[in-house]
Parts: sequence; C-alpha cells; structure tokens
Amino acid sequence: MSGPLNVSTSVVAVLQLAATATQYLKDIKHGSIDRSRLRDELRSTVCLLEMLQDRLEDSNDVPDSENMLMPQSISLLGGADGPLRLFRQVLEEIIAELAPQDKLRQLAKPFTWPFDKKKVAELLTRLERSKSHFSLVLQNNIVDLVRLANLKLDKIGDKVESSEAKSRDSDSQQIIHWISPLSFRSRHVNVLESVQPGTGIWLLEHATFRDWVKSKTGTLWCPGIPGAGKTSLASLIINHLEQEAPQETTFCSFIYCDYNQRSTQTQVALLSSILQQILQSHSSDVLPSEVVTLYNQHQKYKTHPTLAQITEILGKLVSTFETFHVVVDALDECAESEEDALRFISAVSALGSSVKILCTSRSSSLFDAYFSTASRIEISAQQADITSYITGCLQDQARLSKHVAKDAGLRDDIIGAIIQESQGMFLLAKLHVESLSRKISRKDVRTALKTLPSTLDATYSDALERIYSQDSESAELAELILFWIVSAKRSLTVQDLQHLYATRELSDGDSLDEDDIPDGDILTGVCSGLIVVDEESQLVRLVHYTAQQYFENCHHTRLLEAKLSLANISLTYLTLSNFSSGFCTTDEAMSLRLKQFPFLLYAAKYWGSDLAQLDCADIGPRIEKFSSEAAAVEAVNQAWSLKTRKFQHTNWSQEFPRHVPVLVLTSAFCLPEVLQYLVSKGHKINARGSDGETALIRSAGFGHVANVQALLRLGAEVDAQDHMDETALQRAARVGNETIAKILLEKGADVNMKAASDLTALMSAVSSGNLEVVKTLVEAGADFKAETVWGDSALSIATRSGQEVIANFLFDQGAILPKGPAGRRASIIASRKGLHQLVRKLTANYDAVADKPLERQSSRLMEGLSDIQEGEQVAPDTKAEDTIPKQTRADSRTEFLDDMEEIGYKIGFHKRYDLLQQLGKGHYAEVYLCANRVTGVRYAVKVRIFVSQASEKQRSAELFREAKMMRFLQRDPHPNILRFVDLFAEHSFERTYLIMELVPHGELFNYIVLNTRLSEDESRKVFLQLFSALEFLHDQGCIHRDIKPENILLADKENLVIKISDFGLAKIIGPGTKKWEWVTTLCGTPSYVAPEILATDSKRKYGFPVDIWSSGVVLYICLCGFPPFSDELYSKEFPYTLTQQIKTGRFDYPSPYWDPVGDPALDLIDSMLVVDMEKRFTVRQCLEHPWMREAVPQILAEPIRTESPEPMEEGEERRNAPFQKSYNLEA
Repeated sequence: MSGPLNVSTSVVAVLQLAATATQYLKDIKHGSIDRSRLRDELRSTVCLLEMLQDRLEDSNDVPDSENMLMPQSISLLGGADGPLRLFRQVLEEIIAELAPQDKLRQLAKPFTWPFDKKKVAELLTRLERSKSHFSLVLQNNIVDLVRLANLKLDKIGDKVESSEAKSRDSDSQQIIHWISPLSFRSRHVNVLESVQPGTGIWLLEHATFRDWVKSKTGTLWCPGIPGAGKTSLASLIINHLEQEAPQETTFCSFIYCDYNQRSTQTQVALLSSILQQILQSHSSDVLPSEVVTLYNQHQKYKTHPTLAQITEILGKLVSTFETFHVVVDALDECAESEEDALRFISAVSALGSSVKILCTSRSSSLFDAYFSTASRIEISAQQADITSYITGCLQDQARLSKHVAKDAGLRDDIIGAIIQESQGMFLLAKLHVESLSRKISRKDVRTALKTLPSTLDATYSDALERIYSQDSESAELAELILFWIVSAKRSLTVQDLQHLYATRELSDGDSLDEDDIPDGDILTGVCSGLIVVDEESQLVRLVHYTAQQYFENCHHTRLLEAKLSLANISLTYLTLSNFSSGFCTTDEAMSLRLKQFPFLLYAAKYWGSDLAQLDCADIGPRIEKFSSEAAAVEAVNQAWSLKTRKFQHTNWSQEFPRHVPVLVLTSAFCLPEVLQYLVSKGHKINARGSDGETALIRSAGFGHVANVQALLRLGAEVDAQDHMDETALQRAARVGNETIAKILLEKGADVNMKAASDLTALMSAVSSGNLEVVKTLVEAGADFKAETVWGDSALSIATRSGQEVIANFLFDQGAILPKGPAGRRASIIASRKGLHQLVRKLTANYDAVADKPLERQSSRLMEGLSDIQEGEQVAPDTKAEDTIPKQTRADSRTEFLDDMEEIGYKIGFHKRYDLLQQLGKGHYAEVYLCANRVTGVRYAVKVRIFVSQASEKQRSAELFREAKMMRFLQRDPHPNILRFVDLFAEHSFERTYLIMELVPHGELFNYIVLNTRLSEDESRKVFLQLFSALEFLHDQGCIHRDIKPENILLADKENLVIKISDFGLAKIIGPGTKKWEWVTTLCGTPSYVAPEILATDSKRKYGFPVDIWSSGVVLYICLCGFPPFSDELYSKEFPYTLTQQIKTGRFDYPSPYWDPVGDPALDLIDSMLVVDMEKRFTVRQCLEHPWMREAVPQILAEPIRTESPEPMEEGEERRNAPFQKSYNLEA
C-alpha cells in the first residue's frame, strides 16, 4: 500500500508535468476554442490535485487531523492503475504532441494544431474522469471511487464510444473526400516550407494589402510576370491569414492552380474544394444536413454534384462567416481559357457579401479589364528578397560556399549579376544559382556570370545543354526522366520513376526484383535545376509551368517518343510475373502490393492512353497474350478500379467487379483497331464481368466514338444492360456525349429503357447538363413523363438542379412536374436559387391565395365537395325543416330530452353562472365568457341555439358526441386537450350550454392572421403539443376528424401553449383496430379534409390517418399563412378543383413565401400529406422526425394552468353519472 509520503512525491512530479503541458497550451496560439477548452479543463484538474497535495502534507504533519485522507483513499490514488497514473498519461500525451510544435514556434516556422476534434473530446473526457477521481479521494468516498476506478468497465465504455465515434468520423470523412478530388493543403505546406525566411515581408506590410485585410469586402489583384515568385508569396499570405484571423468568424480557403491539371480544375471541382476545406475545419462531428442530403441524393443515382448544387450549399456555409477569404494562386493556370478562369472567379464572388478574393496570376488584357476596379499590387521579385534568397543558397551550396569563402568579393559579384539578369523573376534567379553551383573553379563562376541568359526559354535551353554536357550515360538517363515527367498523364513520384526505369529493359512475363530498382536520388539528380521533388509526397514536378510550355513547344519529337515509351513500359509492367497470383483479397495485401509496386496504379489506369499511335500488329498480340493470364488480368482490373483518393474505409480494395474481360478493360482507351483484333481472335463482343458492363457500355462512358462505331459494326448488342440496368445510351447521356448518343440511336437503341430505380436516358442527360443530348433524346421519342421510384421526372431533376434552359425546353415539350414530393421539392429548391420565372411556369399561381386573408371554414357532416354527392343528401333548394313531418316534432323533442338525460345534464344555468361578453361566433354556436356566481371563477361556455327541427337533429347529435367525448377524455386528462366542466340545457328546447375551461388567448387561427405566418420555431412548439395530444387521442381509440386552426386554442400566447377543442365530429373507433376499416361518414372541413374521406360511398373507409392529413394542412398554413389546397388556384393552366387537388395531393411550395423555410419542415409536410393513407406518417413518426427533434419538447413537461383552475365542483348532484359504466360513443 502506498504511503502518504510516496504518493505526495508522485503528485509533485505530476504537477510539474501539468505545468509544462499548461505552458505549451498557453504559448501555442493555434487550436482556438479547442486549445482554450483543453487548457481550462487541465487547470481545473490541477486545482483539485493541488488540494490533494495539501491534504497529503497535512496527513504527514498532523496524523490525527479531521481532514486526514484515509489510507484506502491514498492507496487508490497512487495505485498502478490509479487516478494519478491515468492523469499522468493524459499529460504525457499532450506534451508529446505539443513539444515539437513549440520548437517550430521558437524557430518561427509554420506549425499546425496537432489535435483533431475527436482527440480533443477524448482528452476532455479523460480529464473530467480524473477530476471525479480526485474529488472522491478528497471526500474519502471509497465506494464510489472504486466504482469509478473500475478500469475494465471504463475500457469497455471507451471502446464502445471510440467505435461509435470512429463510425461517425468514417462516414463524415467518406463524404468529405467525395465532395472534391482536389486538395491543396499538402501543396501549401510544401511551398511554405520552401520559402526563404525573411522574404515576402514587403507584401505583408504593403499598405494596399493591409487595407484589403482590414476591409470587410473587396478583391486584391496581384499580377506578375512568370517566375516572379507569386506562388511563394501566396503561401505567405495564406499562412498570415490563417494565423492572424479569428477562426470563429473568419475563414481562409485557397486554391493552387496547376498548369498540368487544367482539365481537372473545373469550376465545379474548384468550388467543391473550397467546400471541402470548410467541412474539414468544421467544429462539429456532424456535417451540415445539406451536405449529407447532397451525398445521399447523388449516391442514389451514382452521379456528381452540379455547379448549382455546390454553389447553393457553399453560399449557405460562407454566409456563416463575417469574412471569408479566397486566395487563388496562378489564375492563368486555372483553366483551358481565360474566360473559364474568370467564370470561376465570378462564381466565387457571387457566394456572398463576406467573400474577399486575392488572385495572383500573370497579367493579360482580359484579366486586367476584369480586375480594373479591384485593388492591385504588382508582383515582382524584390531586390532584397532575391538578395536574401541568393545569400541563403550561397551558404547551402557546397561548391559555391567554398568559392565565396576564398574570395570575399565573389559573393557580391554573384548577387549583383543575378539581380541584373533576373529581371524581377525569382525563377531565373533560382536557375542561375543552380547553373553556378556546378562550376568547379572561381574562374568558371566569374566566366559564367558574364553569359547568364536573360530569358526563360534561353535559360531552359541552357539548363538542357548542361544536362547533355554530362557523361553520356547520365545525359541519356536525364533525357529519359525529364521527358517522362513532361509527357506523363499525371505527376509521377520518385518511386514511379524508379520502377519505370527498372522495367524498361524487361520483357513481358519477366519478374521485377529488388536489385532492378535504381536509387531515386540518382534518377532525379541528373535533372537538377529543371525538376523539384516534393519532400512529403515525393511527387516530381518541373521547376515551373513555363518549363512545360517550353518542352511542349520546342521538343515535339522527343515528347512523342517519351509517350510511347511510357505506354510500352506500362504494358510490360502489367504483365510482370509479380502479379501472377491474381488480385489481393484484403486491404492489407493491396496496401503491401502498392507499396512494393508503386507504378501499378499509373500503369493500370493509363497503359492504353497512347497505344493508338503504335501499330496494332505490334501491340495486339501483346494484349492477346496478356489476356491468357487470367490472374494477371484480375490484378490489373483491381488496380484500375481503385479510386484515386485516399484509401481509408474498410474493404476499399475489394470494391471492384470480378472477371472483367480484357476486351472491356481495353475499351477504356480509344483503341478501335485493337478491339477489332481481339474480337477476331475469339474474344466475345458482349462479354462482361460481374458488373455486367460490356465493351460498348464502357466505351460510351469514356466517350470513345471510334470504339463505339467499331463495336457496333462488329455486332455489339446495342441495348445490353449492366448490373444497374444501364445501357450504353444511358451511359452516353450521363456523360453528355451527343455524338455517341446519336450513333446509338441510329443503331436502334431503345430511348426509353429504364435503369435501376427506373432512371431513363433522358434523366441521365438532364443530370449531365447537356441540352443538346436532351434534345436528341426527346426528338427520338424519350418519355419525359416517366418517373423514378422516388417520383422524380426529367423535369423535376432539371428544376431541382437549377438547369433552367433544360427545364424550359422540357416544359415547352409538354412536360409537367410530378405531383408528389419530388415535384414540390424541385420547385422550392429552384425558387431558392432565384429561378422564379421557371417556377411560375411549372407550378400553380398561389399569389391570389397568399394575398387573401385566411378564411374560416365550418365543419359539418358534409353535403359533398364539388363533384362528390351522397345519395341521402337533401336537394339544395329544399328547406331542411320541411323534410321532417310536423307530427314528429314532439317525438323529436322527447328524443332530444332522452339523449340529454343519457349524457347527464343540469338545468338552471343562469342561477349558477353569469353570462358575460361574447368571445366568438360560429355557424351553429356562440361562445361566451361566463363566471360562477359563487366562486367568481371564469369559464368559456358554448351556447347552441336550435332554430329548426332539422338542425335540432343534426346539431343535437354533434352536441352529444362532443359532450360524451370530452367527458370520456376527462378520465385521464391531457394538458393539450380542452377540459370539460359542465353541461346545461333549457327545457324550453332552445339552448344548451357546454361549459369548458377558459383559454384566454383565442384561436390559433387569429394568431396566424395577425402575424401572417409562424416561424419554424413557433410552429415546432405548437406541433410538439398538437402531436402529443393526437397521440393521446389515438391511443384512446379516438379520431378528431376536424383538426384546423380554429379548433386549436392558445392558453399562453407568449409560450404558444395550445389546447385542442371542438370534438363535435370526434369518434371512438377503438384502440388496436386497423385504422382504415372503421369510419365511412363524409364529414370534416373542406380545405382540411383527407382524400380518403372524399372517396365515393362504396370505397370510403378511413381512420386515424385523417388527423395526420389535417395536421399537415395546418402546419403548411402555419409556415406560410395560406392553405395548400384552394378553389382559388383553379385556372386554365391549373385546371383542378379543390376536391381534385386534395384527392391527388397536388400542391406546391410557392416562392417567395416558402423560401425561408428549411427542407426538414418540407419533408415532414410531404410525409403527412401523402394521398395513400397506408404510407402516411403516424403521429409517432411525426414526433420522431428530424424537424421535430431540433428542439427539446420542454413545453410538454410543464402544463400551463388556465384561468379555470379546477373542473366542476366535487360532490355536486347530477341527474346521471354516466361514466361509471361503459357507453357506446359511435357517431
């Protein structure tokens, strides 16, 4: 057992560690809120430990002190797995991560906050546990301390929590990686590390730059000549903005454009990268719902986000920042044309008022005109920066440092000559230093200074001559490496080059051994000066994009030779016997293969890219021979199928189709002659792997016109379908290839074949955004009314994705939006994107309804809605009272009194209550304020007046139903259902008085009219209570049948506490019954009635779902102020009556009324207003919907008292006590 002295010593050591960790957290300025939270939690834990240290010292000095720690507490505190040890482990982890960062800070080098959100949360949890342990030790609470110190339980809990967190994090990371293929963080770090310390200060201190940083908006245009050091300065700017700006309100995103990546740097990809950067820095573990929805939507169709979709989400996220910086380096390398580059900048500018843009680029007349109103700083290599750079190089370069050490004046001569010839270009200065670094003597250096080239092309030629001046073997090697780099389809790594070189002398089927691999430094060293190697990624690049242009313009023949060399070596690499074992069956095995054979990915993905330039007679037999090695083919197929992004999720290596034929593999490249050769050798033209993809389908997807023509000529099945039932035509439509679509249609392709989920070629074409393909398909007879299983049509997809031109075209051809949720969602999304004209064309005009005040509607046993007529209805022009024979009136009166006896009524209302002012008036009753003459307590009283024999019969039935129902519900009262107090009747047979609790703030109807509409939060408060009350009613077996704003009363207007009232149409159908088999009465309120109630007599059958439909109408009204269904909507363009609208569920979310309402609310309404009552939400599903769960339903926990505190007086005599026995409450 550990004694106080030993434990005290351990505590002192831990406190010293804590002081170190706290100091690191204090000194390092990154991490923002996370750093502060961690620091504060650490300090509060240390405070408890210091108190423990005092107690331990007291235990040593005053053994009998009443504050003395018990021996068991001390033992548990200092045990091998005790709280002290656990706290020490947390401190050691923090110090291990922060110590290297602190060294970087002291060296003034860039560093990053090492903890992600998940790790911070874990550390905070462990610190909180340590605090609990220390607190229990202080209290000598042995029992709880032992329970908390149960490490096995803790570890199990930690594993479960860690597993769940990893699952959430894995899902989020998968979505983040999916958002964009472009990531610039690694490039930024590499560029920043290459910047010579002390350079670039002039820009950061420039008055124009500082003004731009301080301003809320604006654009800063930074043009400069090629090689001026713009990229290095951009990295300094990004670093400055990330370090200086408060992270909660300001964000810095950045783009490093690359000349060789212009084809992938599309507007969508670049904007997606900005979105990705925001998500990567997102403080919450949960991604924004819009992003998850976008991901799920496109996973459904296996498509990618459109420009409009990315712009919409990005705009919402950008608006959450006060200042949003976007730094774009090398705008001139952004796209194939300057116009496309400027379209990207315009899209960024349009993201919101908080956006501030800084662009570096070479100058051009088009760029200068575009940025004419922007602030401007001309970028050039400053003399001081070049001097600093050269000085650093002279110290680092082995030969030059020796030359300068022996000749003091040589240093100044080198600096002066290079500055003079550099002409404001850092790149030239760098190349000149590289040139001088190879000089053997000081005389050679001085001679070279006199002939330094003054242009880039001349400098590149000079550098190339230096390479060729090496020994023949080195020169040949350098030429190989240099032109492979220039001609490669993507950037090569050092490891790629090693395997390329090692394979060049091998033959098909040979084995690549470790001894074949050359040293990477040797390969890159012979090209010194013209290439750079990224230290982290090992990617090899040309020194500048102008070098790429130089080689492309001046060395055509050598580049072609290099391309063919790459293609031949790639094919040889794939046939190596090293892959004869076939595909890898685990992620671990695949990772090892890629590590051992890094060139496999490049070879598998690009082997056929340039083979078309070779003679098929040479290349065909090689591919034919390769096809005979089934295992090797599977290995190549696996590598070809790998995604180019990071391999993180489980089974990433196994997500590839099996048994893919060589013919299909080859069709990924434009090699029609090779395909023809393979078919001639017996390869089946319609062969396919486990994914069902044929050579024709893959060729169509890659846009290889010549392949498609050749395969069709050879007899390929034009309508063959893959495992997702997608045809070649659908694939061509999806990628927007008009030429291939026309070729396939000419060969008889079925334009209306449906893929998985009933997706058609026309829908795929719409997703691609290509109007010409859409027109081609429509002209070929495409069915633009076809819908997917989710209810989407080509028009709704075009509308939702913001493709106005395509949507207008389809509308002009006669297409209409689907009447279900998909159509409504498409229109509201289009409205939010500002496509108001389009939406007006596609949807009903709600302006007349929206401009008209919300109207009251009476509920009744209806005579029908427009086109529904009941057989037992009274003719419209017949007086109701005349239909009842006069001789029956006395009998009817007797029947009325008998019914009143049954439910238990009182007489003498005016003796007990004073009738005060009128509160409201309906079609069949008036509501007054009344007060008990004895107690003074106020109530509401509904007075029903019977003025005709016919009305007596119907109204009395409603009265009985309401009184019975309210008494029935009082057995187990619900806080959101109006409380029944008493019932009186006058023997004069003229009036009945239904007394209820007083709800002082009137109807929800009046509140909506007064406020125009309710906010989402207000509506959510109301519906948490409404759904709770309905769930109670339905559990009791009751349906209300008349949910509407007039029947929802406000008990507390400030907190929006509600009460459901008016049970005149309510009915008990019995709990546990099937909800649609019991009721057949045609009743309700016209605009709120459910479609099943409007069915014809023989088909009418309904139950609990009618209340959900009515509630959905009320929710719609709450959020916009007008009903979804109305006769006012009827027009030539929208020829649907109120009944037809309800029975078909035809309604919209018109702009601008619904623009502020979020998608979750719309989704809930869509789920409530479902025509098929079996698919309609239940009350429980409504309560569990995400929109309802955005707020904690505290309002349900504390019922609000009304002005009528108690029910009817206890012990007062009644004529009957009917609810002591069972009653039939049928209507």
